[in-house]
Amino acid sequence: MNNTRLIVFTDLDGSLLDHESYTTEPANEALALLKTHGIPLIFNTSKTRAETIALREQLNNEDPFATENGSCLSVPEHYFSNAPNSSSEPAFQTTVFGSLYSQVRQALRQIREEYGFEFAGFSDMTANEVSACTGLDLEEAERARERDCSEPLIWNDSDDNLILFQRLLDARGLYLTQGGRFHHVASAGNKGLAVQWLKDHFQAENPDCNFITIGLGDGTNDLPMLEVVDKPVLIRSDHGHAPKCSHIKNLLTTSAPGPAGWNEAVIKLVHELL
Repeated sequence: MNNTRLIVFTDLDGSLLDHESYTTEPANEALALLKTHGIPLIFNTSKTRAETIALREQLNNEDPFATENGSCLSVPEHYFSNAPNSSSEPAFQTTVFGSLYSQVRQALRQIREEYGFEFAGFSDMTANEVSACTGLDLEEAERARERDCSEPLIWNDSDDNLILFQRLLDARGLYLTQGGRFHHVASAGNKGLAVQWLKDHFQAENPDCNFITIGLGDGTNDLPMLEVVDKPVLIRSDHGHAPKCSHIKNLLTTSAPGPAGWNEAVIKLVHELL
């Protein structure tokens, strides 16, 4: 009996979701294929829990998910056998790694007051302003502002000051990650750690299975995920510069961008591996 099982970890913006329209429609064939084979689809995203829960509902996804670049991990409470069950509304066991959002914001305020850097975080913006710079509608923008542990920001200062800013964050135990649209500041966790944590739990739950992990992403913040999965996929991007991936072995790069490229890669890998 073939005991190989696949787990798919995916970035959202610019990968499963179109960069401009946020649609998943070009990936419908691959999404249906994953459902048919019962393959877990783990969203591993810079989005918030509120945003990701809304998307899970739209796509009828019931798997765990990692948010804010792996700094927050949510597992449906009934998902693993050692987790408690509930007959009430869907609930999650949520783990936040590192500092809370209020602590990250406080550190950013202190740095800005002392050095006068020009940047705007989501906490500095109204929902209307977040909507304008992301293309999200107002309800979605409000969900994007419901944060647990990281701050997206638009850097309006020089490249030299960005280097200094990063050093100041490092000294405070905070890290700067480049995403598809924004820089993100958080204290711990990344998309690779989320992959490892979940794979360990899947393996503990099914010790006789051979799990193969697939990871798909398009940005620099996806590198920790692409570095640790068995089958890394770089989604071609029509926006910004491609991350430096020459060190990643067996990297598959899609010919199409966004969800069309995602669809192409997932179908290819599922047929090859199962």
